[in-house]
Parts: sequence; C-alpha cells; structure tokens
Amino acid sequence: MEVFAIDKPVRKPYFSDHPERERFWIIFSWVVAVLSALILIFAWQFTRSVDFIAALQQWRAVPGVEPLFRFFTFLGDDEFFMILFSVLIWCVNKTLGFWSAFVLLSSATYSNLIKDITLLERPPIEGVIHPAGSYAFPSGHTLTAVTVWGYLAVRIQKTSFWVWTFIVIVMIAFSRLVLGYHFLGDILGGLAFGIPFLLFFLWLSNVAYENGWLERFSMPVLLAASLIIPVILVAVLPGADPPKILGYLGGASFGYILEKERVRSAVSAPLPFQLLKALAGLAVLFGIIIGLGGVLPSAVTSLGFIRYALGGLWVTLGAPLLFVYLKLSAPER
Repeated sequence: MEVFAIDKPVRKPYFSDHPERERFWIIFSWVVAVLSALILIFAWQFTRSVDFIAALQQWRAVPGVEPLFRFFTFLGDDEFFMILFSVLIWCVNKTLGFWSAFVLLSSATYSNLIKDITLLERPPIEGVIHPAGSYAFPSGHTLTAVTVWGYLAVRIQKTSFWVWTFIVIVMIAFSRLVLGYHFLGDILGGLAFGIPFLLFFLWLSNVAYENGWLERFSMPVLLAASLIIPVILVAVLPGADPPKILGYLGGASFGYILEKERVRSAVSAPLPFQLLKALAGLAVLFGIIIGLGGVLPSAVTSLGFIRYALGGLWVTLGAPLLFVYLKLSAPER
C-alpha cells in the first residue's frame, strides 16, 4: 500500500494485507483499550497516586533524561503537528497531510470535551507549572499520539514506521509522567479513549470511501459544511480550545476543497524549492497564529476562531497558491 498513491482518507486493510495479522492487530488494539479502561475502573485511586508520579521525578536529575522526554513531549505538541502537517501538505502528499490534520483536530476536540466534563486536576508536583485552566483527564498528548501517529502508520504501511509509531506513543505517554504533567490514570485514559476513536475513524473513513460519500456532494455544499459545522460545534462545546481547534479545521477544510478544484499545486519540487516553501510557509503561518493574537485575541471566541481559520486557510490554500505563483510549485497536470 503506497502512501503517495492514495487519494482517499483510508481504506481496508488498516494494519496488514495479511488477514490473520490484520485480525490480530485489531484485537490487540481493543485489548489494550479495554484493559486500560478496566484498570481505571477497578484501580482508580492507585492510578491517581501522587506518590507514583513524585517517585518518577528523580529520573529528571539523570543527565540527558529531561531533554529526551521533553523532545518526545514536543512530538505530541500542537506546534509540532502544525509544522508536520503543513510540510506534508506542501512538500509530500496533500491528502495525507490534510486527513492527518483532520484526525488531530477532531480527536483534540473529543479529548478537550472529556476534560471539560471530568474537570480533574493535574498532579501537584513541586516545581511543575501547569497551564491555567488546563485539566488532566485524559492525557491529550497520549490520546492524540495514538490517533495521529497511529493514523500515519496505517497510511504509510511500513514496518519501520510501525516500530517508530509504537516507540513514539510509549515515549510520549511516559514523558507526561516523568515531567509531572499527568497521573498514570490520565495516560490510561488517553489509551482507553484514543484507541476506539482511531478505530472508529478508520472504519468511518473506509465506509465513506466504499460508498463514495464525499463524491455525492457538490463543492458549494462541502464548502458551506466546512464552515457551518465548526461554527455550530463552537457554539455548543465548552472550553477555550474549541474555537481555536475548530477554527483551524474549518479554514483548512475550506481551503483544501478549493485548492483541489482550483489551484491543484504539485507537491514535488527540487530540494531548494522545498526548503523555501517550508520556511516561507511556516513563517507566515506562525505570523498569523501568533502575530495576529493582539488583533484577533482568543479571549473573544469569534475573533479567535477567525484567526485560527485564517491559519488553516493559509496552509491548504494560500500557501499553495503563492507557491504556484512564485513557481516554487508547478500546477498538477
């Protein structure tokens, strides 16, 4: 299954072309999710033990350990994924980049909704400063590591990348414990909620692919839905993060649909051009997200939504259009 030839979200088989291996990994995934949930149910107090997290803090004194775990935590940060998805869309594969971003943004919305329902505090570890208004359960880093890195592994279908995916998910999860940001129960919650989300998304994507759902709608309908649905969700979901997440998703979706129909920029280019695309594109993206913070502050829901929507629109439409204009990318034939 070659990743660069795929022009759909995903299709069966998810894990392996070999039926027995496919069945094994689906069962294995559900076993991990169910076991994590059972531990949470029957050993809840232990999974929220401060003593366990405090005991891990001694590891941070070992030279090189803290930078290592901060590196893996960064691989689960929104900023990293924003860079990764942008580069994928501009330089590698637009479909892979967009749908990976879609998985991140939808699973992050799902994670934040659970956090805002449970309202569980983070570990009170001396010297560890938690963001104001940030809740612990489930671990968003763990949940999105499972969904995003898992989705990328399903799409890429390379043994080496599967190994990397396993390592990065484990290390991101463990880094949240060692750095004192989460209880063990938060990590288990990330697995218990993240794995079913990924499997459901894969199933839904396959059903959409087999039934041609997206092809049934006209471009105006898809464009309208890409903005109306996020706006409705922002109006009903609690918390400060949905306007940012859904704004970015709405802008990116709107731009992705238009780009595929009107611009159709090729991602392949000589290496110097690829580097220019990545550097210039990211500079403008973070200029929008950070530089416009004073004009379009997140404290005002509608303005924060617009700012992040502009960021998403830039990634999927503005940047590809500019790259074609500057001849850094050629139009697809």
